[in-house]
Amino acid sequence: MKIDVVLTPKLLPDSDCEGSLCSVIDVLRATTTIVVALANGATAIYPCCDATEARKRAESTGDKDILLAGEEEGLRIPGFHLGNSPFEYLSSDSIDGKTIYFATTNGTPTMQKTHSCSGTPIYIASLANLPAVASTMVKATIAGSPAGIILVCSGRYGTPSAEDLYCAGLLVGKIIEKLLHTGISSELGDGALIATGFADGDETKALKVLSESVHGRYLQSIGFNADLEFASRIGRYNIVPVFDGNRISL
Repeated sequence: MKIDVVLTPKLLPDSDCEGSLCSVIDVLRATTTIVVALANGATAIYPCCDATEARKRAESTGDKDILLAGEEEGLRIPGFHLGNSPFEYLSSDSIDGKTIYFATTNGTPTMQKTHSCSGTPIYIASLANLPAVASTMVKATIAGSPAGIILVCSGRYGTPSAEDLYCAGLLVGKIIEKLLHTGISSELGDGALIATGFADGDETKALKVLSESVHGRYLQSIGFNADLEFASRIGRYNIVPVFDGNRISL
């Protein structure tokens, strides 16, 4: 099975996504927050490219059970109900049964772009649900015989990010191991080799990687230190959100 990692969404047009199983990673913080929101009762999340799209789509529904959420430069968008910190989504009282229109700088545009390139459902991955994503993608591989498996790192402003690369490397390692148990060997692309080499299978350095990354340092500078510790916890949730091209749900 061919497995590769796309280091930044700018490289998606040159990747062989069509017909492949794809996953999008944005550890700090979109994919982590999406996992938390759905785990705490949100009905669905609609990823939007920016705040304008989120407002327009939300207004067009006329639904009262809607929340606007997201960030610009790491901070809650003015007038939105929620930002992009996973701590804002831990209370089921505020999000249970709600539909969320979600716009972030890197993660949500990458989800849309990846789906348009692959034409297949996109698995939402973070450190928080990493083991569950690995198991689900292996089961889907066995059931569907896809062209390959591609993990897409959202990165930061079009450049690679250490935290997404680290998550991708660990995820590739777990997928390889699980495929091998079923008798399927793996063929890694250069991106996957880079990611697995960086992660080195070491789950103990998650917080260190997040804290030392460029975006991690930025989030700390604007007061989101606790988000890094939260996002570094591997396997806290046993759920796998899926983006069907329109919405993300369980």
